[in-house]
Amino acid sequence: MQKTKAIIVDDEPNARMALRGLLEENFPDVEVLTECKDVPDAVKAIHKFKPTLVFLDIDMPGYSGFELLEFFDEKHIAFKIIFVTAYSDYSLRAFETSAVDYILKPVRLDHLSRALKKLAVPDQVNENRQYQVLKENFSPQSEKKIVLQTAETIFVVRLDDILYLQAEGSYTRFHTTSHGVLTITKKLIDFEYLEQSGPFFRTHRSYIVNLNQIKKVDKKDFLLVMNNDAEVYLAQDKKNQLLEKIIQ
Repeated sequence: MQKTKAIIVDDEPNARMALRGLLEENFPDVEVLTECKDVPDAVKAIHKFKPTLVFLDIDMPGYSGFELLEFFDEKHIAFKIIFVTAYSDYSLRAFETSAVDYILKPVRLDHLSRALKKLAVPDQVNENRQYQVLKENFSPQSEKKIVLQTAETIFVVRLDDILYLQAEGSYTRFHTTSHGVLTITKKLIDFEYLEQSGPFFRTHRSYIVNLNQIKKVDKKDFLLVMNNDAEVYLAQDKKNQLLEKIIQ
């Protein structure tokens, strides 16, 4: 089996040493070629060693990890990135909406294993789009977006364009104003983090709605009418909580 050639980019020597140790002890199919203390060092190392994987810290002096890709022509990026971060819960939601792999510091073996398993399917063009969305979602001035992958295509959707999410067994249907209905191979529970990422609220075991896309609340029949005139169920025990959020 061909080894995965990797480099580690982090300004903290102890963090680099700990990650290298975990990789060398538990993942013999990953070869760490070198360690880098910042983005300029990483750019030189990538040109020299041509790794297929970069473990990348974000908060570093000089250049942030997000700026690494700006040193390369998008057509010639032949490496994947796993972000290693100590960011807060708020910032981690940016990773979730961007569908980008990340590992929290201090690095745990099971999280590292999970991230490495996702490397099996190469799709660098889509990943470059995901990295760009991630960078934008960290910017307070940018419109927040989410990366959604159907069986055939990857879509970048503004959170404001989402009307509601609907559970469909092991799938979730995203009803949007910009891309129609997108069927995603994840369960609705996998998108509950959206309630902390924007004006989203789980009204029912089968629905998460965008509060800004509600046209009418039928309190008698426990239904919501959305801006596209679709009707969404409202659980009885969610009614008061929903009304409080709308009236705020």
